[in-house]
Amino acid sequence: MQSSIQSPVPKEQIPLHEFIELSSSFFFSWPRKGTLILFKNLTISWLLTLPIFIIISTGSYSSKGDIAKIIIISFISSLIVPLAILIRQFLGWNYICSRLRSHYIFYEESDWHDGQTWEKPNFWKIRDNLIATQEVLPILSLISKITISLLLLLSISTSCLLLFTHK
Repeated sequence: MQSSIQSPVPKEQIPLHEFIELSSSFFFSWPRKGTLILFKNLTISWLLTLPIFIIISTGSYSSKGDIAKIIIISFISSLIVPLAILIRQFLGWNYICSRLRSHYIFYEESDWHDGQTWEKPNFWKIRDNLIATQEVLPILSLISKITISLLLLLSISTSCLLLFTHK
């Protein structure tokens, strides 16, 4: 009986379906696959962009001829890419979490931006809250911890670079 609830919300805008779609996407599935997979993909993205940052750093007049300084600056500045990836991941998962935890579903019936609100049935509220608590909140926690660690690494390495290069 509970599964036969008729909803005016288009299927692709139902929070459960949004969660399933996000979970199965290539980019957003990284944290669901585990910490090791997330670290691996972040490291790959960092290493792939490192040569680009090395090329950019060679254009610096203050670092001309100092290859060690160019490489150190590139290593540090290329950390921005995994950081941006983590921020995007956090925003996507946080959006799904808020949609799952809400008692109401905001949806659009057509392309005319005619937003409607529909109250979830109790069964949906319980189910969606359980998914948010058991599936999404641990992902948000993992992303937050890695983001904080990466920000700490970025700030420490930048401070060390400034201390050692400032004469």
